[in-house]
Amino acid sequence: RANLPVGSVNQVIDKMLEEISILRPKHIALQTQLGDFDQKTMLRQIELWGEKIIPAIKKELGRNQPAAQALAA
Repeated sequence: RANLPVGSVNQVIDKMLEEISILRPKHIALQTQLGDFDQKTMLRQIELWGEKIIPAIKKELGRNQPAAQALAA
């Protein structure tokens, strides 16, 4: 569980940035369904990724880095 992007928005951002700095991926894929969360919870999670988490990671990495481009929609 230590390497899963779960927790508060800030915890997820920090975990993702740490993993990106170690692995230097060219592509990133996320699975948004874990367990048996209801639809409302899952839709909120997707909103948080799009509105807060991905923009924060892109800002931290800079738009020209491959890892930031991997997060492009």
